[in-house]
Amino acid sequence: MENGFDKKVLIVAYLFPPIGGGGVPRALKMAKYLGEFGWQPHVLTVEPEYHATLDESLLAQLPPHVVIHRARELSLGRRAFLPGAGSPGGNASGAASASGAAVSGAAASGSAVSGAAVSGTVAASWKRRLFPFLKRIKNAVFIPDDQILWLPAAVRRGMEAIRGHGIDAIFSTSGPVTNHLVALYLKRRTGLPWIADFRDPWTQNMHRTNLRWREWLEDRLERMVHRESDLLVTVTESFARNFRAKFGEELRRVEVIHNGFDPDDYRELEGVLRPEEERDRWTLVYAGIFYKERNPRLLLRAVRELIDEGRLDPGEIRLRFAGVFDYPGYSDNVDCVRALGLEPAVEILGHLPHRRALEEMNKADLLLLVGDTAPGSGDYIPGKLYEYMAVGRPILALAVPGEAASIVERHRLGAVGDPKDLGGVKEGLGELHAEGGGGGGGGGGGPGGRARPPARPAGRAAHGRRS
Repeated sequence: MENGFDKKVLIVAYLFPPIGGGGVPRALKMAKYLGEFGWQPHVLTVEPEYHATLDESLLAQLPPHVVIHRARELSLGRRAFLPGAGSPGGNASGAASASGAAVSGAAASGSAVSGAAVSGTVAASWKRRLFPFLKRIKNAVFIPDDQILWLPAAVRRGMEAIRGHGIDAIFSTSGPVTNHLVALYLKRRTGLPWIADFRDPWTQNMHRTNLRWREWLEDRLERMVHRESDLLVTVTESFARNFRAKFGEELRRVEVIHNGFDPDDYRELEGVLRPEEERDRWTLVYAGIFYKERNPRLLLRAVRELIDEGRLDPGEIRLRFAGVFDYPGYSDNVDCVRALGLEPAVEILGHLPHRRALEEMNKADLLLLVGDTAPGSGDYIPGKLYEYMAVGRPILALAVPGEAASIVERHRLGAVGDPKDLGGVKEGLGELHAEGGGGGGGGGGGPGGRARPPARPAGRAAHGRRS
């Protein structure tokens, strides 16, 4: 036993600090807590030189015994001109940073969709017409995802880590699914036991290219991963059931380890209050990304109609969006805000460091969970739901029936509305507004008389990352 550890595990995770974003916490928290169970984590990840969405503070969460091995990625300049780096099938960090940059000036000035953001989207209208063509090229070249260019260097660096540090097991977590191909090569060359962790499905993903030849190829690659890994882990019971149905005896073993939250991230939030001058506004916060099948436009229409019907005071409500509001080259959501005349009520924050995002959630009266509308969406549980649960503010979940909606209902976290039903969204908003009594959230009371204490659902402890 070396350095107090019985075993060493190589965690293959392209998305890892200082890169930030929703794909990072699972690998980060695995590395943080595995040492308590006798495993020293070694992390194989990318040199983050091409990623503008960085959160250096995340590295401070790692214990000193965690060893990080970085491999440089071959870029070919693709992030400079190819769209979709950050769409559900691509690289989340690149697009998040671009979107944040486009609106940061507007957010800083207190106006969500001021001239800087709008003029940028107008000036880039030619890019919007060009992007679909470039995206088709990308889909035909970068298989199974944008990060495939990292594979050669990652395999070399992974072998160095295995030989130099006496690694006992391999754990790869996707997306990107290139992580599993790296682990597959390492497994074949070393014979080490290998756990393949899927945060999202691969060929059963609701976001597909619809290129038949590519999907045939990816199906073969996925079968290799399932056949040669010693254990498959995923994050929802629906994903596990779908894997078993498709691959049957090709799977050796499937287990579910749900995503969750780290209580350490929330210990100091209770003292973070909304400024006095903002406490008379009913503040709704969304943290995450929007894209075609997940967008805020029905929600914005519902707010507009509630205002027109006199059920909401336009000077009282504020909607704050952290993350990716519109992808670079697109302006559908900003255009919707402008068309509905909601500019005074909407604030676009862009990408935020994780700690700052948690503070914004904690200061909210209502947390918004906007789900996908594509077929199969009910099988997914957005990782953000667990963070919302930890913060404890009421949730309006716009989600199709399925696992996420079930969690909100089972733990009585708020209300669930159909993301395709305008009337249902309006009713959910209206009910939560009437129940809350207006502004004054974020633990600070205020003129609206709200002062709702954070909810502490019964199932909260079971969703801790350490568990």
